[in-house]
Amino acid sequence: MANRRILLVCYYFPPLGGAGVGRPLTLVKYLPQCGFDCDVLTVKPVAYRVFEPELLDGIDDSRIYRSGSYDPQRLMYLAGIRVVKDRVIRRGRKLSERFFPDSKAGWVKPAVRLGRTLCTNRRYDLILSTSPPISAHLVAQKLAREYKLPWVSDFRDFWTLHKAEDSFRSSRRIAQAQHLLKAIRKDATAVTAVNPSVAAYVSADEVIYNSYDSELARLWRPPVANDQYTIGLLGTLNDLYPIESLLKTVAAVRERSPERFERIRFLQVGDVDMDWLRGQFERYGLWQRCSAYRFQPRRETIGILSQASLFYLGLASSKERGVILGRTFMLLASGRPILASVPPGSEMERLISETGCGHCFQNETVSSAAAYLINQIALHEEGRLSIVAQPEYAERFSSENLAENFADLFTKVQHG
Repeated sequence: MANRRILLVCYYFPPLGGAGVGRPLTLVKYLPQCGFDCDVLTVKPVAYRVFEPELLDGIDDSRIYRSGSYDPQRLMYLAGIRVVKDRVIRRGRKLSERFFPDSKAGWVKPAVRLGRTLCTNRRYDLILSTSPPISAHLVAQKLAREYKLPWVSDFRDFWTLHKAEDSFRSSRRIAQAQHLLKAIRKDATAVTAVNPSVAAYVSADEVIYNSYDSELARLWRPPVANDQYTIGLLGTLNDLYPIESLLKTVAAVRERSPERFERIRFLQVGDVDMDWLRGQFERYGLWQRCSAYRFQPRRETIGILSQASLFYLGLASSKERGVILGRTFMLLASGRPILASVPPGSEMERLISETGCGHCFQNETVSSAAAYLINQIALHEEGRLSIVAQPEYAERFSSENLAENFADLFTKVQHG
């Protein structure tokens, strides 16, 4: 029996890189094993902060359709700009009031035009859209109405990373956003979300967590035994994803257990402003202990970070209570413990608690993090630190499992 055919509408797709492309890329790679083939409707090249063209290796590019756009990042690309810094993108978010529903609104009409051609010629069984940006749902909503197709609307974030109420300043924009969310909920055949907090906000039918790439996860190796204890830092680091809580923790270890402090080293791989990173470490006299590799291809990243015995993750404030960082799932697959500075009652805290894979703390409980870290270093010294890649607690977050969950939903949607 031939696979059924899906149109996947997403703005962020390789060669764009970073966490935002992981979910749609996983679906394209693994859904065919579950009876569904994906065509991708995305944007033509845009200026962006990170590119990973190697993620397209093994992907049938004849099934990737790219439309024009009038959004700022596409216009920057047409003006000759290729790479933009993270702080430029964050500054752009502050200007989001000028656009609705988001800065990618200029992509909607060109994407719909190309989508009409695809729907006419390719005869899809279902449309799936994933956000951010919310504009992707507008494209799918229009196509689903015109071609009378089932539509699954997937939310990887609330509105942006934050809720609409925190993304806009004006009450008029907030009301518009809330009205649009209700319209998406009403028109979509089914709504999915990446965690329970996002699901509650958008009234989703199902929670389907993000995943780690199983192919990449098989590359994890146990750390080489030596006298050093290496703390890994993966992914974007900035004021939104801070490291100061970790540095405070290590400073506390220095006071409480100087001999164990001497073993600590840091290994950083990911998108970061090096001046910012150096300043953070120098404030605590720790810069000489940090090896910074900045952004690396994913396979090389795992090779480098396999030296780590523990990973750190951080979120800035209670606004991020509903966020689970995409990198978390690859770290779960590594089998290393995770030390996480996250808001109390957050989705990150819930996930780490449920899996039993680490320790969560806040600025006011740094002493508990220091005690946990000292104990982990002691286990390392005694040769009792057991690290096994793709441990049992991580299995439900595999890429295959994500694809199976979506395939089950598609089957239910099609059979009404």
